[in-house]
Amino acid sequence: MATGVANETESDISQLRKQLTIARNEIHNLRQQIKALGHTHQKDVERIQNMLHSWQCHSCNSSTFTTNAPEDGVSLRPIGVISTWFPEKKGTPRQAGVCVNTQGKLALFNSVFTNPEHALEGLEGFSHMWILYHFHKNDSSHVRAKVSPPRLNGARTGVFGTRSPHRPSPIGLSLVTINRVEGSSIYFCGVDMVDGTPVLDIKPYIPQYDNPLHCRTSDSRLLDGKEAEEELLGTSPSDAHLSPVNCRAQPTQPESQIGEREAPDGEEGARPSAVLPAGTQSERTQVRVPSWITHPPVSKLKVMFSDRAKAQLENIERDSANGENPEASIQTILQEDPRSVYLRERWGNQFYTFLICNLHVSCKFDDAAHIVTVFQVKSARKLCECGQPEWQCSVHGES
Repeated sequence: MATGVANETESDISQLRKQLTIARNEIHNLRQQIKALGHTHQKDVERIQNMLHSWQCHSCNSSTFTTNAPEDGVSLRPIGVISTWFPEKKGTPRQAGVCVNTQGKLALFNSVFTNPEHALEGLEGFSHMWILYHFHKNDSSHVRAKVSPPRLNGARTGVFGTRSPHRPSPIGLSLVTINRVEGSSIYFCGVDMVDGTPVLDIKPYIPQYDNPLHCRTSDSRLLDGKEAEEELLGTSPSDAHLSPVNCRAQPTQPESQIGEREAPDGEEGARPSAVLPAGTQSERTQVRVPSWITHPPVSKLKVMFSDRAKAQLENIERDSANGENPEASIQTILQEDPRSVYLRERWGNQFYTFLICNLHVSCKFDDAAHIVTVFQVKSARKLCECGQPEWQCSVHGES
């Protein structure tokens, strides 16, 4: 009897020891978890503190842009922002020469200059300007050494041999026409930027320095006002509307008639060279571009509007009070085929939609016939009963 009681007691003690060991292990595991949670909590607190320390409002955040180079960081501060008809990348012209009559607005930030309008004094004397800006809507985290420009129709070439926006440093450069300067804003034509694009810098276009056909002229005087524009551009008042690329070089003048001026950077002490006669082309400055630029494998498309789209455009133009002409812009955009190579190959016969000037455009491409037909043009601001934009609503979208 006593032996049986002793065995049961030892069994209970052994069981209790096992349970105690399990409890100790559980306590140890809980302590490890608490310690890990403490580290995670500390990291979260530090992250939140860093976010609060570096937080900026939307307007301040849009005026700060930093690019990280592999070795040395480069900090760039935008000087302003561009307003255009194009709220997203899809459908935005690829070059400023596509929609030459489409107007954009560049507004300087008052956080850069106390009186930003002072920085624009003198710019109204130029007909064109360069705009350097940030491709702020590039969402690709991987930059490729070779890209497929749409004009090459799928063929690949080096990124630095193209004007692709997907670059190691996402900086854009466009030559635009200055319409007018008002206060701290510049109104220009030749839009190929998305609405809200941050501007890094602007520079006046000077054919003597920027156009290779002008860089070797002997007449290097600096003139003022209208005389300067006509002589630099090689135009008279009757043909002053010509593009800078069509500017004519000025005839040479005797060296004694060349005025004194400050030489451009890198040309100090150099004597200006004369423009040679037309017969000596091998000695002249030559401008060369690849054949796929002048003769691309893809041709321009014929743009057609359905009766429904024409009626909608007539109503839009009739209701518009600012003289906008979206039909011409839609036509110039589509005839250059805004689709990427991927969309063209994979979804060539599908409907294509894009936004322009608060309008939603629906069209369809016929690649075999080189035709694109616009079927519908609707207001992108109009809301349906469910509160969504009408063009996005599956219930009212086709009404």
